[in-house]
Amino acid sequence: MANVGNGVLRHIDDPSHAIIAAAAASGNTGTTWVSDATGSATDFVAAVAAGKGLHYFGVMDAVDNSLLEFAGNWLMFTAQEGHCAVECMIQFEDASEHSFNFSFNDTVEDGNLPIDLLTTTFTKTASTYCGFVFDGTDATNKDLHCVWVDDDSVGQSDANGSVDGKPVRMSGVKPTDGKWMFLRVELQDRGSGYGARATFLAVDHLGRRAEKTFNTSVDRDCPLCWHLAIENRTATGGDVFLRQCNWEQTIADM
Repeated sequence: MANVGNGVLRHIDDPSHAIIAAAAASGNTGTTWVSDATGSATDFVAAVAAGKGLHYFGVMDAVDNSLLEFAGNWLMFTAQEGHCAVECMIQFEDASEHSFNFSFNDTVEDGNLPIDLLTTTFTKTASTYCGFVFDGTDATNKDLHCVWVDDDSVGQSDANGSVDGKPVRMSGVKPTDGKWMFLRVELQDRGSGYGARATFLAVDHLGRRAEKTFNTSVDRDCPLCWHLAIENRTATGGDVFLRQCNWEQTIADM
């Protein structure tokens, strides 16, 4: 379902009606979400569980470097429309075993983790990306980080680095096993010749809130999608739960 106010279309996701495909089918209006596993991980499905209600449920298998993606079926966002946002609530059985990206991404089914964090260095496979990066094993600081890529160039490759005096690391902000964490990334247009302004918001299960805003290099006309990718960092698996996979965007020519 969706609603409209102040010139913004807001999609409130409903797992009871969403259709999940196991492979990318961009442009297929019959598919809401794409879930794709590399290895023997289990694709996300709609599920119900005690204490979690109706949600999406995926399983990371006990194989190092196994990958699981969950993404919107359309490259439907561009910052030049004025405003767009993606959000979710995520819960891990054991976050320390995984790395994950939650983001705007330039590919529906990437087949890779768009951004890796090894010790204190970001490396990318995505050409354009803007979102959160977390690594519970290989990162020196096991916190959320704010990262973007434009034209194959990482905005700040040092996880301890800053942009305009603001650290890209959200110090002390990380998922807690068995608890929900809310994540949201917004893009705002800054006009011709400027990269998008990005706001990163994380709220933990105790209601503690962290927010950072950066002027990024992300091209305002690059098509992007809602995208989550999770990759094992050890040979230990774990369940992953999703709720509130929502999005919003400005209605052009309102």
